[in-house]
Amino acid sequence: MTDQRTSTQEHIRLAQSSDRDTVTRVFHEAGLDTDATLAEGTTYWVMERGEQAVGAIGLEHGDGVSLLRGAAIIPSARGGGLGRRLIMSAIEYAQGRGDRAIYMFSKGGDWGTFGFTQVPLAVVMGDIPDAPQVQAYRARGERPGGTTWMRDLSAS
Repeated sequence: MTDQRTSTQEHIRLAQSSDRDTVTRVFHEAGLDTDATLAEGTTYWVMERGEQAVGAIGLEHGDGVSLLRGAAIIPSARGGGLGRRLIMSAIEYAQGRGDRAIYMFSKGGDWGTFGFTQVPLAVVMGDIPDAPQVQAYRARGERPGGTTWMRDLSAS
């Protein structure tokens, strides 16, 4: 997924290192953690409407798995299915790179609608221990809050 145009003139493009402030701002506006944004071993995308960034999403890559990071749409752009487009694009990318699963931490939402099922925290922490977000939690001596989720991609 490098540049995807949608019917409403939003497009999704691969984030560059120069987009760090943009991704951080979008995550911050959405109330998400901004630690390790665009760190090594990650892939991020920015969704733009015209010249304005309205969303961002990332994947932190492990050995055959990825951690979905920060599916975010700014509050003023919510409600039009943009978040769904970002999430499905990231899932397709993970499938294309051969991942067997995508994990995520979430403090809200029903991720079952995207094919995710709840899993114990230990599964995520054990399967992708070097992900920047996992490392950030460990460095702070914290555990992710909320629910841990997994989408099995091996059957897709």
